[in-house]
Amino acid sequence: MRGFAEYAASCVLIVAIIGAVAWAATEPAGRHAVLASAALALVVQTFAFAIVRLFQGKNLLLGWGLGSMLRLVALVLYAVVVAKLWRAPITPALLSFAAFLFVTTVVEPVFLKR
Repeated sequence: MRGFAEYAASCVLIVAIIGAVAWAATEPAGRHAVLASAALALVVQTFAFAIVRLFQGKNLLLGWGLGSMLRLVALVLYAVVVAKLWRAPITPALLSFAAFLFVTTVVEPVFLKR
């Protein structure tokens, strides 16, 4: 449980740093999309990490594969929702969401050992 809490805290920190940079580089219309991307990325990442932790003892690669598929499906669905339903600026929304997912996924293996 300790590794999960540490991973969640590091995700919050990483998303806050990347979000601050994206916030500063985005026009006012796209800032709400960056905030929504940050919130959704935190939810998706913690759920994906929980899946990986669940499969860690049995089949770690299966867990990572399922987590990666979850991230991909979330990205595609988010793109559809942003573009079609929400009509928010799609470029800052998707770039920030992809950046949040990528960087927090790269950090993930450090916390699997705990």
